[in-house]
Amino acid sequence: MRRKVPLTDRIRQVMGGAIVLLLLLPLAFALNGCGETPLVKVGVGEKVITPPVGTPMAGYRREGVSTGVHDDLYARSLVIEGANGNGTVFMTLGIINLNERYMDEIRGMVSNKTGIPGDNIIISCTHTHSGPSIGAASEDYRRMLVDNAIASAVEAWESRVPGRVGFGSTVELELGKNDRRMEYGGLHPDPEVGIIKIEDAKGKLIGVAFNYGCHPSTLDLHNLEFTEDWPYYSIKGIKEYVGEDVWVAYYQSAQGNVKVGYTAELSAVGADMGIRNFWYAEHKGNMMTWTVLEALPEIATSGNFTVAAKSQFFDFPLLEEYHMTAKDAEKASNEAKAKLAEMEKQAEKLGVRVLDSYRVDVFVTGLQLGTAKWVESNPDPKPLTMRMQAVRLGDTAFVTFPVEVYSEIGLRAKEKSPLEKTFVIGLASGHGGYMPTKEEYLEGGYSGVMTRYSPKCEDVLINASEQLLAAVTDK
Repeated sequence: MRRKVPLTDRIRQVMGGAIVLLLLLPLAFALNGCGETPLVKVGVGEKVITPPVGTPMAGYRREGVSTGVHDDLYARSLVIEGANGNGTVFMTLGIINLNERYMDEIRGMVSNKTGIPGDNIIISCTHTHSGPSIGAASEDYRRMLVDNAIASAVEAWESRVPGRVGFGSTVELELGKNDRRMEYGGLHPDPEVGIIKIEDAKGKLIGVAFNYGCHPSTLDLHNLEFTEDWPYYSIKGIKEYVGEDVWVAYYQSAQGNVKVGYTAELSAVGADMGIRNFWYAEHKGNMMTWTVLEALPEIATSGNFTVAAKSQFFDFPLLEEYHMTAKDAEKASNEAKAKLAEMEKQAEKLGVRVLDSYRVDVFVTGLQLGTAKWVESNPDPKPLTMRMQAVRLGDTAFVTFPVEVYSEIGLRAKEKSPLEKTFVIGLASGHGGYMPTKEEYLEGGYSGVMTRYSPKCEDVLINASEQLLAAVTDK
C-alpha cells in the first residue's frame, strides 16, 4: 500500500497559497452574516445508524458478513422553514438503499412529530457499497435505523433557529468517472457539485451540504468494514477547516453510470485492483473537500425566501421486449461459463486481466439470462409507480430521482428547469435498479442488459421533473 500522506501535507503540496484563504474561512462566514433579520429558520441533526458487526453487507456480490467498522454510518437531516412558514426536510441515509415501506414510515412519523407535510420531506440514500444489506439485517437493526432516521429529523426541527441559507455550485472533474465510457476517457457527464451553506442569525456557519452524482464504491467486495466510503473523508476534511461542530452532509445525485474510476463489471467479479483501499477513498474524498471549501466563501446567504414543495407519483413503464430470447440467453450464458472453465485451466499462461474478461462475460451473460426470462414471464408488465418530489427554496430548486438514474438524464432534467440553480437528489423513492439512457440499451453493458425499466423511462422522468419544477415555481 502507498504511504499515507497526512491531510495537512497534501494541502501544502496541492493547494499552496490557497491555504491562507481557508484559514480565513471563519472570518468570512462571520462577516457574511451582517444584514437583515432572518425570517427563515434552519436546523440540523444527525444520528448514528451503524449496524452490529456481523450484519451482512450490501453492494457487489459479497458472500461474507461485516467484520468491523471503519467509520460510522449516519442519518443526517436538514430542516429549512421558509419566510412563508412552509418547512422542508432533506434527509440523507448512509446506506445503499431503503425500500418504500420504511421511507413512508419515516416520512409519516417525521410529519407527525414536526407538522411538516409528508410531501415536503425528502429521504435519500448515499448508496455506499460498504453498508448493510437492509433486507438481510435483523429486525432489531431495521427498527433502530428507522427510529434514528426519524430522530435526526426531529432533532433538526427542535434545534432550528433563525438563520440564512445559500445555494451555489462548482464542478469536480476528477472524483467521479463515467464507467460506461472508460475507453473514451470516462469523463463525468455532469460534474456539477451543488452546495448548501447554512448559517445562524449572526452569520456563524452551522451546516454545509454537498450534492454530487457518484457511487461511494471505492472499496470493493473484499472490504468487510462498514464505511461511508469517499464521502466520509469529504465530510471529515470539511469539518477540519470549518469546525467539528459544523454539520456536514452528502446528498447523492444522478449517479447510475458514475463510479470512482472502475467499471461495475470488474467490481462485480472481484477483480484484483490494489488501489481499491482506504488510502484511495481518502484521496477521492479529499478532492471533494477542497472543491467545496474553495467555493464556500463565495456563496451568498439569505434569510428571506419562501419554500414550496410538490410530490407526485408517476408511472414508469417496464420492459416489454428484449433483444434476445431466454433460450438464446441461456445458450450464451452456458458458452461463457464453458469458455471461462477452459481458460482457467490455462491460468498460468494467461494474464489476470484476460481471465477477468472471461469472468465478466459470465457475469453479463448471466444478467442477460435473468432479464430475458423475466421479460418472457411478464409479457404485459404493469408500470411501476414511484414517487418524485420537487422543492423550491427561493431561486433554487431540488428534484428527486427515484432510482439509479444515469447522469446524462439528470443533466437534461436540470437543463429543462425554469430555475438556473436546479439540483437532483437521487435514490429517493424506495425503489431500486438502474435507469439508463436510451442509447445504453443499444450498446449493452452491465446496466443496459440487466435493467427492467423501459427505454421510455428517460422521457417519463425528464417530463415528470419538468412538471414538478413548474409546479413549485409557478412557471
